[in-house]
Amino acid sequence: MDAGYAYEAIYKQLYRMKAKVIIAYNKRKEREILGFDAYFAPTCVREHSYRYDSFDEKYQTLKYTQPNECKTCRLAHDSLCQKVYKIKMETDLRKYSAPGQGSGAWKNLYNKRPAVERVHAYLKEFFQLKNVRYRTGKRAKVHFDLVPLVYNASKLAADRINRQRKEKSKAA
Repeated sequence: MDAGYAYEAIYKQLYRMKAKVIIAYNKRKEREILGFDAYFAPTCVREHSYRYDSFDEKYQTLKYTQPNECKTCRLAHDSLCQKVYKIKMETDLRKYSAPGQGSGAWKNLYNKRPAVERVHAYLKEFFQLKNVRYRTGKRAKVHFDLVPLVYNASKLAADRINRQRKEKSKAA
């Protein structure tokens, strides 16, 4: 989702659903936080950003490892620099998501967003998802569950037909 969806309630709901939250961060007039970079990764004393390493599902923590610049730094063996930082997602769901914001994995997932939004627009326009008018939530939920099922089945059928046509044209 884009930055317009960066509301705490949305993050909490997606977290409860155990979904990956890939929403661009919207600062909303917040000041810069000391000790962290633009993607909320911790920084060392010399302002080098720690690198996102991994996510621990069991403890819901993001692991950041020491920057390459710190390996040759005089302060690397001091108590001021740590080799590993672990941050729990629950500290701030808007700032800490798995994979970590700014990492390559996060950017790859975020770049898939336009394709998903095209599908949503298609479903709204041609499958009437923007005109659902049921009085009960149960009927609306059935409608919302059936539409993607029909869409996926039609795409699967179209892909199979196209593959068969290509095979026939190659054989001929």
